[in-house]
Amino acid sequence: MRPLDRMSIGQLLAVIRQQPEGSDLRERALRQCLDELIEVEIEWRIDHRHLNQGYHKASTIAGIGKGRGEMTGCVDHVGEAAERYRHACRWRAMAQALLGHLNERQRMALLLCGYAIPEQRCAVLGGNEARMQLIKQGSRALTLAEVCEGQSVILKRMGWPAVGAVAIFEGSESLKGSAKRARSKLLTVVGEQASMVA
Repeated sequence: MRPLDRMSIGQLLAVIRQQPEGSDLRERALRQCLDELIEVEIEWRIDHRHLNQGYHKASTIAGIGKGRGEMTGCVDHVGEAAERYRHACRWRAMAQALLGHLNERQRMALLLCGYAIPEQRCAVLGGNEARMQLIKQGSRALTLAEVCEGQSVILKRMGWPAVGAVAIFEGSESLKGSAKRARSKLLTVVGEQASMVA
């Protein structure tokens, strides 16, 4: 069997369905699947949300179908649908539904904890100002403490309205605690979803 961290979400859900309740492999697959779904949501909020799919006044595919006679309308329609839904993903819909089971604070904590990737961390020269610039540019090579410092900028990038100077989480322990409670609530939901997703 392949390592869990190299499996797709569909494969992880299959492992969850096949393993008996309470087995170690099933629990690890549940955690890995939840991590992947959180990553899908973060990626969508940071990257794909800004693409505004399908609502442009000028089409990027306006020339598709020219010169094909009577089929021009149909070809354009298919091309427009492909352009509009190229980032649509059933895993993103599942991640969004999962996050609907949480309150706003838990949702923020879960996404902030998922945003931090301390394994990619490198030394930042220039102190807090340079770190804030890296956060604004989209760097995710941060520890939880650094994410907690830049939480207002990160939350704004993920679509929440600007909260000003008010910190939602006082420290990394508060952030971790709220995310841990959210994860424990969602692990059972992922297990239930695995039986429904084919």
